[in-house]
Amino acid sequence: MLSLLRIALRNLFVDRERALLLFLVIASGSAVLVGVMSLKTGVAAAQREAARTLLSGDVNVGGYFKVHPDTLAPVLGDTPRVRSVVEPLVPAGCGLRERGRGYATVAAGRHRVRSFLVGLDAGHERELVQRMATREGSVAALERTHTVALSAPLARQLQVKVGDVTTLYTQLVGGKNNALDVEVAAITEPVGLLGESSGILVSNATLRELHGYRPESASVLQLTCAGDTDVDALAGTVRETLRTSGFTVLPASHEAYGDKMAPLLREGWAGQRVDVSTWQDESSFLSFVTDGLGALAVLVGVIVFVVVVLGLFVSLNVSVRERTREIGTLRAMGMHRRSVVGMFVLEGLLLGVLASASGAAVSALLCVGLRGSVPLPEAISNFFFSGTLPLQPELPHAVVAVVLVTVGAVLASIIPAARAASLSPRSAMEFL
Repeated sequence: MLSLLRIALRNLFVDRERALLLFLVIASGSAVLVGVMSLKTGVAAAQREAARTLLSGDVNVGGYFKVHPDTLAPVLGDTPRVRSVVEPLVPAGCGLRERGRGYATVAAGRHRVRSFLVGLDAGHERELVQRMATREGSVAALERTHTVALSAPLARQLQVKVGDVTTLYTQLVGGKNNALDVEVAAITEPVGLLGESSGILVSNATLRELHGYRPESASVLQLTCAGDTDVDALAGTVRETLRTSGFTVLPASHEAYGDKMAPLLREGWAGQRVDVSTWQDESSFLSFVTDGLGALAVLVGVIVFVVVVLGLFVSLNVSVRERTREIGTLRAMGMHRRSVVGMFVLEGLLLGVLASASGAAVSALLCVGLRGSVPLPEAISNFFFSGTLPLQPELPHAVVAVVLVTVGAVLASIIPAARAASLSPRSAMEFL
């Protein structure tokens, strides 16, 4: 085996120009594949962070309330009772927060914009509030009632700045309209595609006043966890516990809470329904971004595989033709057919492993160096949920690239190796 390895290495060094060209092509393909997978992982992480900051916790216990069958409000009418059931289920390392949610129209002068409304308790969520990037003002000012934080795209459409007064309009549960004057306390940086769809931040107290909810009510209780918690299992446990505690719980559905409202409004029930969802459910309308990058990674993987197979197949076929007399000499000296096959397969294997590993390593180092330092145009940053290129290389990315290229290299070597082994010593040595 060692002798075959030495012969394979010698052959690569002898035909170094062809081997170097193949090395660069394979390494480049491996590097691009690792880069695309790192981008997909980085965008998925940025999307999750954005969703967990504005839209959702890891697990959400929300509700829908109907005064009569023709009305619907996204609220938990009996929040203290729901909380008493959920709190004992919160795992170690996780927290529980109250949030408000709904829709509202914000108006300033002749300008009006309808957007997603988020209520939060700035006093209890200080760490999260400090992470929110702002262009003007401070989100911490939402501790005061009758204040609002608007995303930069909404502020631009409304032509307002910090200190201006705007008006929030919404429809109450019973069908009446309500309005509330609020002061702009902060203008937040865009958070990807959520910049306009989740552009209005207020305090929970302001949201309750706007929607006419009772002081103890909340729209949703959100469990937030720091580690890699199995959110699906946790959601299932919470859902089953609520059901056994006497609540009417909606079945699991991979939809955001807003997408469930229209079907529920058509149902002829009244009263309270509880809904348990995960952050993946609440951000399902954003999944096309990571799905598209996943499809791109698969496409790049297929292209790299085809390039490796075709490149090595052609190169080794040419090598067999050029080395026919050498093969005949080796066969005449007693080398078995399987050793000839092994010699050519080892050449492809060595080239594939060395080139793909080098390309993957260089790509990973570049991703680490460029992470957070390459600014993106606004249109692209909206889709990537980050103002800079969100690259997040991981060891499995390099492993996938190396394995894919190595398998392609071995497959590409089989036919040329079999062709070389089929040559008889006499005919090979007589070849001109």
